Amino acid sequence: MRDYLLIVFALIGTSVFASDDEVKEEVWIDGDSFYKSIGHKKKSTIYFKQWSGYVGQFLEDENYYVALQLDEFFDPLPKDGVALPSLTTLAAISDKGLKKDYFRFLESFGRTFGVTYMVLPDTSLFSGFELEVIKQANEHSPFYFLHQSSLSRSIPSSKKEYESKTESCPTIWLADQDENTRKLNRWSEKLESARQESFYSQLREAKQAAFMPAFELPKSLAGAVFSAGVVAIDPNNTFPIQGEVVTYLGLDIQLKNRLAQYLQVLDYRIAGVPCIVDARNHNGEIEEEDIVIQVGQRYANHTSLSLPEVSIQGEDVIIAKKLFGAEEITGRSRHPSARQVDNLRFLGYSDAEIAGINSSHLRWIDSLAADAIKKFATPGMQLAVVKRGDVVFEKGYGYYTYDSMHAVTDETVYDIASVTKVAATLPAIALLIEQGKINLDDTLSQHLSIFEKSNKSSVTLRQLLAHNAGLRSYVPFWSMMMDGDRLDAFYYKTPEDEARDIRTYGLEPHPSMLDSLKSFIVKSNLIENPHAYNYSDLGFMILHLLIEEVSGEPFDQFLKENFYLPMGLKSTTFNPIRNGISPQKIAPTEYDQRYRNYQVWGEVHDRNALVFGGVAGHAGLFSTASDLAKMMSMFLNGGYYGGRHYLSKETLNSLNIRYFDNNRRGLGWDKKGGEKNAASSLASDESFGHTGFTGTMVWADPEYDLIYVFLSNRIYPDADNWKLSTLNTRTHIHDVIYQSLQNME
Repeated sequence: MRDYLLIVFALIGTSVFASDDEVKEEVWIDGDSFYKSIGHKKKSTIYFKQWSGYVGQFLEDENYYVALQLDEFFDPLPKDGVALPSLTTLAAISDKGLKKDYFRFLESFGRTFGVTYMVLPDTSLFSGFELEVIKQANEHSPFYFLHQSSLSRSIPSSKKEYESKTESCPTIWLADQDENTRKLNRWSEKLESARQESFYSQLREAKQAAFMPAFELPKSLAGAVFSAGVVAIDPNNTFPIQGEVVTYLGLDIQLKNRLAQYLQVLDYRIAGVPCIVDARNHNGEIEEEDIVIQVGQRYANHTSLSLPEVSIQGEDVIIAKKLFGAEEITGRSRHPSARQVDNLRFLGYSDAEIAGINSSHLRWIDSLAADAIKKFATPGMQLAVVKRGDVVFEKGYGYYTYDSMHAVTDETVYDIASVTKVAATLPAIALLIEQGKINLDDTLSQHLSIFEKSNKSSVTLRQLLAHNAGLRSYVPFWSMMMDGDRLDAFYYKTPEDEARDIRTYGLEPHPSMLDSLKSFIVKSNLIENPHAYNYSDLGFMILHLLIEEVSGEPFDQFLKENFYLPMGLKSTTFNPIRNGISPQKIAPTEYDQRYRNYQVWGEVHDRNALVFGGVAGHAGLFSTASDLAKMMSMFLNGGYYGGRHYLSKETLNSLNIRYFDNNRRGLGWDKKGGEKNAASSLASDESFGHTGFTGTMVWADPEYDLIYVFLSNRIYPDADNWKLSTLNTRTHIHDVIYQSLQNME
């Protein structure tokens, strides 16, 4: 029953547009006294064209049937303080089944309060889609939702005529109040004077009565009302708003704070910056290019978001999501520039409860984070949780270093280590597959001639992605270029570099270093059982080389053009300092005593990736939790994000499959299972993700529509610090998130 009510409640909308025409109050009465005066014994039907005090009198009297006229508000009790959906809102619901559920609710609601019949509006002012709703209501319940044309327009002038017209049921007579009174007087001459005065007295008293059976609008219902009733008047195709800065002029602080989650918000006009004017609470001048938030259509010629007359918890969430393309706008309007705006699947922001998460339970995350920092498992961390496309938790904990000088924020950039494999190499491979340039069962020798006569010539891309190619887990290729504690003289670029021991330091390495690195990879030995699962960085180093060979572009450039720039991942890049990210925004990693002999800050931690020039398929990418949440959202949405299909659902699904025995991994993705399980035990079997050496993790779960991102620099200042894994902080936090979902059931 509860589920049924939720479905019904989800259909309720509210009125956006009201007629300016003043309707004269008309009450049509053929009451019990009138029937008695002409000897008719059936129950009376009272038709009220407009709400008045009379309604309450007859709703409470079992001797009468009551019929109420519905106008564009579609509301039988407009003075009960509850806004029900307008015809415009109902017309915006394309699913006929949903509208039928609403009609069922309206009929049940009406009968509960004594409304026996509802008379449907019939006017040429309504558009075609609104008239269609009227037609559908009548077809749904023709003996409850009556057309005005089915009503008699006057009380019969004679008793004989009256009796001939009362054979059908219901009997509803239409006349204005004065005319009705005159006929009543004429036909009730034989009534005793006292009885007649008593009847008139009842009417006079009823007109002063207020009958308003108020009821609480459920949160789920109110949310659906608001969401369904929003109309986009968008002559310039402004929605969704995209950019970095917007001006907000209004008094809704909650909404202003919500807008600030999407971009920088100013409170003053500035040339070239979009200006949102909240006409609900701002009386300033509206300029031609402004974006107006309004109730109704007061500014029908402006780009505007027209809202229903209902206030709900989370109103700011819905408005912001609709403005920024994280939720569709489906409301309709008579205005020609009103249009549907699709959900472009940009990440939105919401409160946990609205998204179905117990926020109180999420507080355990604070305790787990504090415990990890207190025990020196990591100096700080950054988290993001996304549910149903909404960021419901985004928070930084601790500091960049243990001296507590620089606090972690949502904008702190981290070295994500092996998460590079799924945030860079995997989407690049998927795109090349869709372009028809490679196939999962292609061998290395088909695309890279340097492997033709190697022990890896017949290794397939599928095997590399699944870590089932017989490659060694890790080879310190960088150390093969060392001569004692210095580089071999061959690898210095100039005599001056050799004298000063200048190596790569995140800049362009000597070409001979890259040549040697490729040679070392080609000649590297296989493990004893080449058909067994063995997690390996080498496979993704090879895939990096293959991507550049097949695409004809540098690895980082290929990713930037096809994914990072169009997706708006402003903090996701290789070599962040070289690409314009301030070191003040980057969390440091290890003090490298084995190769660089200095504190690594803004350079890739992995030394093999450093020899690649900071750009590699197995490590080297820097990012934030919010950027990675967008990337994981794209994967979770079948390759779609921000109005664009980056990859196909079919290709992505083919990567999220276990292909090899005794191997828990899919292609690129880590999966649940095995002794070492990064994800929560509560995650579904369809979930997928990856972890990184620096203390990072991403995980997505299609079954729960859930994304979890955890970033840290646990290797500061020493990569041998394994306390984060010992405490199992990442997985315990993942557990808390799933438990918070269960606590809402």
